[in-house]
Amino acid sequence: MNQKVIVSLNSGEISRLIRAILDEDKEEALLFLKEVLKPQVDQATRNQ
Repeated sequence: MNQKVIVSLNSGEISRLIRAILDEDKEEALLFLKEVLKPQVDQATRNQ
């Protein structure tokens, strides 16, 4: 797979991501990936 995927984050999602990174909260970071990024990537690649 050699394609670019553009994701959109709202202000709440950006805050959530920054908090997880600053707090080094691995569990929250993984949840963010599963709940926010994965659905967007799935949607973007489904159309290909």
